[in-house]
Amino acid sequence: MSSLSHQHSQGVRRLSGPHVTAAALLWGLGVPAAAAADRPAPDLEAGRAAYQASCARCHGAAGQADGPDAKRFYPRPRDLTRGVYKFRSTVSGTPPTDDDLFETIARGLPGSNMPDWPHLDEATRWHVVEYLKSLAPIFQDTAAQPVEVASDPGVHRADVVKGRVLYEQMGCAACHGGQGRANGTSAAGLVDDWGMPMRPANLTQGWNYRGWPKPRDIMLRLLTGIDGAGMPSYAGAISPQDAWHLAYYVASLQEPAAWHAIIDAPVVHGTLPTTPNDPQWVHAAPSDLRVRNAVDPDGAWAQPPTVTAVRVQALADHEAVAFRLTWDDPVENREDPADRIALVLQPEGVRGDVVSLQLWPASGSPPLDFLRWSPAQGAREVVAYDYDAAQDAASRAVPLTSQGIYADGRWTLVFQRPLVQPDVDAARAIQPGTLTALAVAVWEGSNPQARAVSSWVELAIEAPVASSTGAHTA
Repeated sequence: MSSLSHQHSQGVRRLSGPHVTAAALLWGLGVPAAAAADRPAPDLEAGRAAYQASCARCHGAAGQADGPDAKRFYPRPRDLTRGVYKFRSTVSGTPPTDDDLFETIARGLPGSNMPDWPHLDEATRWHVVEYLKSLAPIFQDTAAQPVEVASDPGVHRADVVKGRVLYEQMGCAACHGGQGRANGTSAAGLVDDWGMPMRPANLTQGWNYRGWPKPRDIMLRLLTGIDGAGMPSYAGAISPQDAWHLAYYVASLQEPAAWHAIIDAPVVHGTLPTTPNDPQWVHAAPSDLRVRNAVDPDGAWAQPPTVTAVRVQALADHEAVAFRLTWDDPVENREDPADRIALVLQPEGVRGDVVSLQLWPASGSPPLDFLRWSPAQGAREVVAYDYDAAQDAASRAVPLTSQGIYADGRWTLVFQRPLVQPDVDAARAIQPGTLTALAVAVWEGSNPQARAVSSWVELAIEAPVASSTGAHTA
């Protein structure tokens, strides 16, 4: 038996016991960061060179989180000289293992600007690991101490009902909310260990978990805590077996995302829906638009994002289109500063690409067609040259039929808009059988300076079908 095969068999045998270390668990699951025989000898100079080429723009030349791109990101890049790492398999307060660092480099951190690094080969990643360890004294002063974990019961044996009880008993809802939508009573006003404002994770958005969304990843977050971010370790408060049940319950809260570049709007026969709960919406496929906070004039993010995605659905007839927008918002704000959202169209006469909403309005930017909504004013349409004009209550905006409801951290809004809008100069005509560019901008009233915007996508309404007599049907 080869040395590597022998190590693998030993790792599997260790997993058969009731408790194993996190490092053994990672090895048994075949995580690519396993301590393989092919790991190269440490080469700090090679690691430093790779770090300067791939990491320094964010983490800084000396690892102090002061790179030229750092201010544009939320969360801010890690100050590597402090040796405080959020995502580990080790006891809170101890440094991550080499495998933990390798895994972060290999997988990246979703929900942040830390990417994976597919262009770095495995040997180079290991060199970067050694270089990162050289930046913080904790790696020389304190030994990594992996947490004890239990064997994975698997999705069919995990007790999700017990996990829900544990979710309530452990006080998870205080930050993450009863349905996991980051709207708990303690969610606002949190800061991390570096004094930066922060928000708890929206547990329904598995794609946005910075520490990855699988039950194994969640279980480790429960037992290790997230150092620096206010998420405590529950090791000792719950057993390793119960950590798996809670992890599987948290995983069950995730709602699959539907990322599409085209929003299909089927044509309905009959009356278009005017309410969020109309059963006709089951015929409209959802499309999720990820939104990102716009930076301030200095190019920085002043506040953490509170709205991260907007789901769009659309239905049409031969005269109008109905939109249904759904987004998670931790606090209902009906008074100024109120929660607001706008569906944005490119007006008639605009040719070529329009700059992203992150940059608009730049010098020479064309006006945009805003279908705006707020709880007090309802939905209105106006063509505007900047965001202030688009939101101006005194502007000559045309009312649209709309209804918005808020329930447990989530807004659901429905409004209708004519395919051809005769009452707004330069308004975009929506033509069935063609593509219409649209995007969204959203404001959260408790975080009014953190405007979040999406990229452009396309709306597609079915073209009329010609009958055998030559007439057209919807």
